[in-house]
Amino acid sequence: MTLPSYKKPPINEVFCGMQFRASDNLRIPHIGCLWNKFRKDYPNIQHVSPIATAKGEISFDNATGVPLPRVWFINESDDQLIQFQVDRFYYNWRRKERDYPRYKHIIEGFENVRDNIEGFFVEFDLGELNPVGYELSYTNHIPQGQGWDKIEDLTNIFSDFIWKKVDGRFLSNPEKVAWRTMFSLPENNGHLIVNLDQGVRAEDKVPLLTLTLKTQGVCESPSKEAAREWFNLSHEWIVRGFTDLITPEIQEIWEKEKHD
Repeated sequence: MTLPSYKKPPINEVFCGMQFRASDNLRIPHIGCLWNKFRKDYPNIQHVSPIATAKGEISFDNATGVPLPRVWFINESDDQLIQFQVDRFYYNWRRKERDYPRYKHIIEGFENVRDNIEGFFVEFDLGELNPVGYELSYTNHIPQGQGWDKIEDLTNIFSDFIWKKVDGRFLSNPEKVAWRTMFSLPENNGHLIVNLDQGVRAEDKVPLLTLTLKTQGVCESPSKEAAREWFNLSHEWIVRGFTDLITPEIQEIWEKEKHD
């Protein structure tokens, strides 16, 4: 089965992640030991705010009450990173100088990170790495001038976006747009969530549209083979969903590839 593909996709960032049951034995010094497993390829480290659970909760150290951090291990070229906190980890690719390396690179990078974290849990007697959720996310940046100039031009990009400007209408054309929708994955495997928002490109302040397609869910089996099947399904839905949402005209701009 051949999936749609593009020579010049607008992908800006991709991440693959897993949530797991937090270990009561994990302490902040353990994170330094984990970094040592990745330090050769990810020599830079950064603290960032922890990600809250769906209930808005974050993890605290039981002894001190101090919030437990999320850390980034970043490679030399700054285009790949590992995120880790006590209940989840992510493998990220983000656009810098190099083109998107395709899904095979992403999923293999994620699986390598998972294997190392699993070995780390065994080494320090932190219990089993039991998955409770998976996530795959693709973020696309569509700068002004690439198929659109004004908000009412979004019909040129998205097949389902409609704004009718007719004589006598009270409202003028919208200044900003945000859109969110959700689709069920087959066989109760989770959901595909689509978000469209607006922003500004940091380096040159050019207005852009941010289109994110993200899957969230968990497979019934905790096996690595089942996890790979879940991510393959998610990747298919993201790629086919992306193509389903956009117009043939913008597909030409991003050079959709023809397959026999």
